[in-house]
Amino acid sequence: MGWEEKRQYKRTYIKVEVEYRGKSSWQMIEARDISAGGMFVVTDTIESPNTEVEIMFEFGTPEQHRKFVHAKGIVAWNRPKGSRDTEGNVQLAGMGIKFIKLSPLSAKEFINEVVKRLEEKQDD
Repeated sequence: MGWEEKRQYKRTYIKVEVEYRGKSSWQMIEARDISAGGMFVVTDTIESPNTEVEIMFEFGTPEQHRKFVHAKGIVAWNRPKGSRDTEGNVQLAGMGIKFIKLSPLSAKEFINEVVKRLEEKQDD
């Protein structure tokens, strides 16, 4: 039995600096992927699953305007130590954050639109 994809939204791989506030820390860290439903953040300071967090970041593409996004979320899963997957790819330490509230209200739609545009560029 293999791993099953459970994500509701398309995801794209990016590098975005985010301000992260959790239960035990405040830090500037890097997100490595994003979707309208959440993001993966790279960090060695790991929170437990279901911990409420706040994330602030600016997102967009060079061709269109960017938006400042304030997200409230929960830690959906964590990887306390870096590792390698079965194909030998590096898996960085960090956390998967599920968004539960986004501001401005148009942020979810905006993120989804940007992810689709970035995916189309990768296919070209």
